[in-house]
Amino acid sequence: MRAKLEVIPKQLDHSIHTFIYDDVRFNSPWHYHEELELTYVLKSNGIRYIGNSIQQFQAGDLVLIGSSLPHAWKNAGNYNQGASSVYVQWKAEQFNAKITGIKEFMKVGKMLEKAKAGIVFRKSMMTENIGQMLLALHKSSEMPRMILFLQILHQLTELKDYQILSEPIETFISQKIDSRVDKIIHHIEDHYQTPIQVIEVAELCCMTKSSFCKFFKKRFNKTFTQYLNEFRIHIICQELQDSIQPVTQIAMDCGYENMSYFHRQFKQVIGMTPAQYRKKIIAISD
Repeated sequence: MRAKLEVIPKQLDHSIHTFIYDDVRFNSPWHYHEELELTYVLKSNGIRYIGNSIQQFQAGDLVLIGSSLPHAWKNAGNYNQGASSVYVQWKAEQFNAKITGIKEFMKVGKMLEKAKAGIVFRKSMMTENIGQMLLALHKSSEMPRMILFLQILHQLTELKDYQILSEPIETFISQKIDSRVDKIIHHIEDHYQTPIQVIEVAELCCMTKSSFCKFFKKRFNKTFTQYLNEFRIHIICQELQDSIQPVTQIAMDCGYENMSYFHRQFKQVIGMTPAQYRKKIIAISD
């Protein structure tokens, strides 16, 4: 899945651009653009890709993405229950440099520097408030629009509970022109339900197993097996939320044949057992 350059249409006389996405599911490809982006998910759930990070997403997620960092939101399986988000984009060189040199905006500058690797803010009343501010921003214009945008940036600096998602952009520059990454990610998405051997993916890329392992580790800062496990486990997490199938059946449907290995990997990635995860989700839902 090669990251595709997305050219953001310039809105006349606007230094910031707002959009509302509304469709049956998220369909955008893995892509990048020079603008920074702040996204608030209004409806939907699935898998979020940012750089070398693979995580679940759900309604209420607030994510800040740095310039040229590849990303995509994708729904799992046959999801068609609706997907919507509101987001704002702005160019770093046209906006950030004008404010981050001002003392009052030093905290904003530090936050935007961290955004080079992507930031997800833990869901809270403050993130919900920022989501509503983004909706208001989309409807505003001229000076009130700029004032509201600055207020949003300030609110972001007040959020202390967040996670850095990926590696800095330098790790991913070569992906823009590398068709091998395209083949690898598509192969995982198409075949994760069956056993996948490293050698078969290496051959798909016309590489030896050794060369492929070095290539993948350099691009993603993790092994192919780690990446595959993370992908499968986040798919499984979604299934644990959406279905009542036994854990063993869900794991087998996602390509795991050895249940002991699956349970070890699940706990390593999620920090708890599948049963504990499902129990936690049920408790939250109730």
